[in-house]
Amino acid sequence: MNPSTNGWIENFCSRIAKQQLPFSNFDALYDALKTYGFIYGVNVSCVAPFATKNSYYSEDELAKINLITAMYHVYAFRNRSVNDKSFSITLLEFYETLEISDFSRWDKFFIGKSQSARLERLINDRVSLEDSTHSKNFNKSFTNSLLCVDVFIFKLFLEKSSKNINLEIKSNAAYLEQIIVGTLYQSLNSRGEITIKDKAVVDMIEASKAFDDRKAPATEDLIYNIDYNISQEEKIYLLDLVCLSVRDDEFMDATEFEFLIQLANRLELKESDITNAMKCVTSFRKAHKKTILLLQQTNPISNFFDNSYRLVNKLIRRNSKRLVKELRQSKDLLALITKSTHTDLTKEEQKRMQSQLLEILKTIPSLAIFMLPGGAILLPIFAKLIPNLLPSAFDDNHIEK
Repeated sequence: MNPSTNGWIENFCSRIAKQQLPFSNFDALYDALKTYGFIYGVNVSCVAPFATKNSYYSEDELAKINLITAMYHVYAFRNRSVNDKSFSITLLEFYETLEISDFSRWDKFFIGKSQSARLERLINDRVSLEDSTHSKNFNKSFTNSLLCVDVFIFKLFLEKSSKNINLEIKSNAAYLEQIIVGTLYQSLNSRGEITIKDKAVVDMIEASKAFDDRKAPATEDLIYNIDYNISQEEKIYLLDLVCLSVRDDEFMDATEFEFLIQLANRLELKESDITNAMKCVTSFRKAHKKTILLLQQTNPISNFFDNSYRLVNKLIRRNSKRLVKELRQSKDLLALITKSTHTDLTKEEQKRMQSQLLEILKTIPSLAIFMLPGGAILLPIFAKLIPNLLPSAFDDNHIEK
């Protein structure tokens, strides 16, 4: 099976249908996906019969196989018998509802009316690591780190039957991602000493989420700012990602451990859940660290920051003339941006700067990504880069320190 050629999903369904369903329940499926690296956003293997000694898959191909494996099982758990065509139609409807990708006229011409081909294209767009900057959805910037969110939302999609299902699953997807991202950044902030990159990540999420401005907020306060109204399975997934985040340097200090304890209490999980999650992360890292470049250099959270930084840099350069024109008409915004380069803004100033930035970005269609759910996370990066990339906008508006 070749996940990069047409017909691979039909091939997958055909081969899976010829054998007993690999996993009998969701817990077994989830544990396997963790072993494969899918849960961690670093795919290293996949389910039999596709993982053989003679088969070689790229990381995005493994991600495709693992994603379809998860979706197929979720569908099978919900339906006693699986009709391949019905499964494909349902999954296609799900991804079209989430608006994962827009098809141009040329796309529609080459893809044709085949539902299978459309589904394969959507899966490819969702998983592809090559270029996520043109996606309609901001969450593509996370590459494959949060693909498991699709699995949980697909479960919800199958369970719901209301007329507002389209609106509901899109809002639920955004809600779950916001919880995950916020908690992961908070886990970075729980460290006794953080790196320069950690500080940039924490500052970015604090500005966009309007966290408490106290210099040393209690660990409990970092957690209780988020409403964890999610399922038990989603809580375990969140814990796994947080454990991956705190173990990125192969050492966990007392503050990080305390954060995990408080998080587990907030999620109503047991300490044994933390122990199990940490054992899995440690085992995975030891087994694959030498062969997975991502784990050797960075973790998914830092990877997200790097991708976001490059994306914002590109957007500013492409729209430099229009941005300079708009910025020069807002002296207060220029003053706030300039001040933010050498001192911390107050909470009220942060909100004022964010509001004024959004008003400017609304006027530039190619910067619409900032208006999408989660797009506000990019605003602090935007504000940080503007003075260096667009110095002409500040020439006549120098603010004395």
